[in-house]
Amino acid sequence: MYKFLFSLAFFVNLNGYELAENYSYKNTLVHSTDLFPEISQKFEILKIPSDKEHYRVDAQVIAKTFELNGITLDISKTRYVNFTKHSPVDFTPLKTQLETMLREYYPSIRIEEITIIPRGYLSSLPKEVRGVFDDRFYQHPSGTFYIVDGQGLRRYLDYSVRATLSVLHTTQKITRRERLNGFNTLLKPIPFVSFKDKPLTALPHDPSRFRSNLKPGHPLTLRNIETVPLVLKNEKVIVEVRNESVVVEFVATATQEGLLYDIITIQKSDGKRAKAKVIGENRVELQ
Repeated sequence: MYKFLFSLAFFVNLNGYELAENYSYKNTLVHSTDLFPEISQKFEILKIPSDKEHYRVDAQVIAKTFELNGITLDISKTRYVNFTKHSPVDFTPLKTQLETMLREYYPSIRIEEITIIPRGYLSSLPKEVRGVFDDRFYQHPSGTFYIVDGQGLRRYLDYSVRATLSVLHTTQKITRRERLNGFNTLLKPIPFVSFKDKPLTALPHDPSRFRSNLKPGHPLTLRNIETVPLVLKNEKVIVEVRNESVVVEFVATATQEGLLYDIITIQKSDGKRAKAKVIGENRVELQ
């Protein structure tokens, strides 16, 4: 993510101030206080050529300038620092698009702020601009997308979202294959962070169960649950035998569980086993 000079978030750790990789600038003359507003010492860092819209500097050069003024910078995560000229563009259409897309996945999301910063200088946006986002953008509060400019070129931008989601959490110790319900789960608001899969913001419409054991207070995503099979192992099932227009039914025991149209094994009352296709809840068709 880029940081705006004169309104930068800063980081302080035991090694000193942490230098970011990307900055957006308005003035070509960059001072120490532009990078770290809380620093009391104001001194010149560099002057960016006026004809440049993007300027790259070795992080060690900046760190050395600070060191000469008695300030230590942490550059362990940054090799080069990129300065990009601030784009005088209104990104409202793209912010609106992103907000609409997020609400399609999370109707109850509470969005506080959306920030969009181009990776290069943009003087304007196409009239009918539309961003192209990653398929899993809804799992992360920040990322990169692109637009196509008037010349047909891709222009990449970074975005970040500050928001709150109400996500289902377990209220007790969960055992594998336990059914999901309103007694063992509870909606809790949490910051919109990166998720390994889509978080659950409501109880699923279809009967569902947990895939694994979970501790109390665990936030739930789609990967934590699965649909309850229509046929469960060791449960009685009605077996249909079709012969032209004649249908015969008998009762057997499922030796496997199965979802709709799965082929499973059943055991008849005489102990013999056969293959059957799941066609409904506790109902199969002999194959």
